[in-house]
Amino acid sequence: MRISEVSRRSGISATALRSYESIGLVTPHRSSSGYRDYDATTLHRLDLIEASKELGLPLADISRHLASLEVDSCTDVREQLRPLLAERVRQIDEKRARLDELRARLTAANRGPAECPDSDDRCSTECIFRTYDERTGTCSAPPERGADPRTGHAERRRP
Repeated sequence: MRISEVSRRSGISATALRSYESIGLVTPHRSSSGYRDYDATTLHRLDLIEASKELGLPLADISRHLASLEVDSCTDVREQLRPLLAERVRQIDEKRARLDELRARLTAANRGPAECPDSDDRCSTECIFRTYDERTGTCSAPPERGADPRTGHAERRRP
């Protein structure tokens, strides 16, 4: 198959296919006139590449995985994949925790302007992300990084 046919059937642009070729993810044969000629197994390989990318795996890891598929048993390939996928889950959990923390800080910051009293005075940049306390009539800083969103205070670690 020519590159245009592979592109049409796989949904992957010709530019991406050339890029994959340049880093060794796919290896087309060359026709006598110099055109790239892909065999049917290329489509399966591209499916695996795209599925791996959707899992967030970097192309370098995908390349190593594809190389092992060509020489290792299914059991070996599976055992090689496990730590790679576990690391990806760990990275996502870490990112999710950072996003949850950011969300809590944004939620607290979003309450600040709404809770500040109306004033005809010029708005202070110090006040914008502060929280107004009706009991004391004062503004306070937004929650600390890593703070409990309910209290705004950082959790104390026990010795």
